[in-house]
Amino acid sequence: MAKGMRVKLVYEVSQDPDTGVEVTRLTPPEVTCHRNYFYQKCFTNDGSKLLFAGEFDGNWNYYLLDIAAGEAVQLTEGTGDNTFGGFLSPDDKSLYYVKNERTLLEVNLETQVEREVYRVPADWVGYGTWVANSDCTKLVGIEISKDDWVPLNDWKIFHDFFHKGPHCRLLRVDLQTGESAVIHQEKNWLGHPIYRPFDDNTVAFCHEGPHDLVDARMWMVNEDGSNVRKVKEHAEGESCTHEFWVPNGSSLIYVSYLKGQQGRTIYSYNPETGVNAEVMQMPACSHLMSNFDGTLLVGDGSGTPVDVKDTGGYTIDNDPYLYAFDVAKKAWFRVARHDTSWATFANSRQVTHPHPSFTPDDSAILFSSDKDGKPALYIAKMPANPELISAK
Repeated sequence: MAKGMRVKLVYEVSQDPDTGVEVTRLTPPEVTCHRNYFYQKCFTNDGSKLLFAGEFDGNWNYYLLDIAAGEAVQLTEGTGDNTFGGFLSPDDKSLYYVKNERTLLEVNLETQVEREVYRVPADWVGYGTWVANSDCTKLVGIEISKDDWVPLNDWKIFHDFFHKGPHCRLLRVDLQTGESAVIHQEKNWLGHPIYRPFDDNTVAFCHEGPHDLVDARMWMVNEDGSNVRKVKEHAEGESCTHEFWVPNGSSLIYVSYLKGQQGRTIYSYNPETGVNAEVMQMPACSHLMSNFDGTLLVGDGSGTPVDVKDTGGYTIDNDPYLYAFDVAKKAWFRVARHDTSWATFANSRQVTHPHPSFTPDDSAILFSSDKDGKPALYIAKMPANPELISAK
């Protein structure tokens, strides 16, 4: 198959056995398919089309699904697509993604014509998820020294890489000219660079590695490289993870959990005041994402985290549910079972992760799961009259 080819998908619709909501599997369970990273744009603005990754021809490539028609058009081809970091532009005209850890490309959604935006220098490797500003005029990304780089295919390598102290740099790239500038660099594993929405001066990033070993997970820096600061000083036995900006830019939300405890806590960081505030307690979810204004959150129940060193100290029961959180009511409810294995699959640590997020109208939740075979995409409708459970 090649760019422009079309794939007809046959959906499977079922009712969740525990909540009764309608769950639609969009992709076939015999073909590896997954969604992009949870805070990257994947739906067109009207919710009618969905960006996803599929292995229909032996390579993991990007496809754009017309949801009503059940037909997906192939947008990229060949090997080397970073199928987690890609995103749709705000005007729904382009896909941006990194290929072979080397080239940032723009794909015209109508013609599938590609334009090289930026090429990573030969002595560096393009790593992780690269994120655009709200106007999609530039993005921030991480490059790692080629001398330090190893493919991070499993969790043992993940742990070992942290101790290497790789030379990393946070950079910005102009999406029109391809011009780049280094914002910040250090001999420390950096990840998750994210522009604050509607505020190009503020960039969040993280110190990556086992959550119980990093000095502090979340950091901020001004776009000109000044004022590097911690978001939060970790308490004794505390780990923080999966931070994201509320899409309206109002706050940074993240998950906090403590050694020896089953539950977790949702926190919100105000970038104007520098204050961290507890939002509510929650079940043991891994990833969180919000709707546009942060009034609703969605999370994926998980088990013992693999991205810590002391797994014995952080052992928890596996939780197979997707949860929604009403921030104003400080309450949550089960939406549906995701039942994913969380296993490393096909040399990917991420492909079986649910990475849930809302559809543009907040009526349903998109997620990945391997519950029916290979990883696939699902959409679960939000329950009409959910049973709210108040957070303690």
